[in-house]
Amino acid sequence: MLWRLLPLILVLSSCGNGIKPPIKPTNSIKRNSGWQSQYDHIDPKDLPDNVIELFSEQWMVVTAGKENVFNSMVISWGGLGFIWEKPVAFTFINSSRYTYQFLLQESGYTLSVFSEKYRGSLRILGNKSGKSNDKVKEAGLIPIKTPSGLMAYKEARMIIECKNIMIQDLDYNKASPSYQIADMYKNSPNSHHNMFISEITNIWLKK
Repeated sequence: MLWRLLPLILVLSSCGNGIKPPIKPTNSIKRNSGWQSQYDHIDPKDLPDNVIELFSEQWMVVTAGKENVFNSMVISWGGLGFIWEKPVAFTFINSSRYTYQFLLQESGYTLSVFSEKYRGSLRILGNKSGKSNDKVKEAGLIPIKTPSGLMAYKEARMIIECKNIMIQDLDYNKASPSYQIADMYKNSPNSHHNMFISEITNIWLKK
């Protein structure tokens, strides 16, 4: 059951005196002269950011699909951690979103993090569907393809590549009685969130 699974996921966040160890670029990925030259490939253990702030304040852009057809949306529900001997990302996606179908069809996706100057672009990605309009062009972002064949954006300051391990329906009726979660969906009875637990395969951090 989901409530038994969640305690196994350890949310990683920055703490202590604020002094962060130097980031150690890895050499496991063959580089090219394109966008990769602007990034360091780092180990998940060397993530420099506070994870809670990444989701709740900076927002994440999840992108799924192929180069000829893909879609993105902004998320603020999720985290990073460790389960089944793998570094993982776990995200919560509403089934009503257009990007949700791409996430179900593909074996992986990316999470992109942007600096504050792109907040307006993120609002476009978050507020518009992409089903009937080119919201990526409107947002002024340049799509790129990662070595794994996943889609992300050149402007991102950090790109996390993810490979799906499990997709779990959330059963709101199993929530603790002190949290009336099911009541939040009374006006949208056909809408629900799924949890995607995915292995972190690569992290790219802009130099």
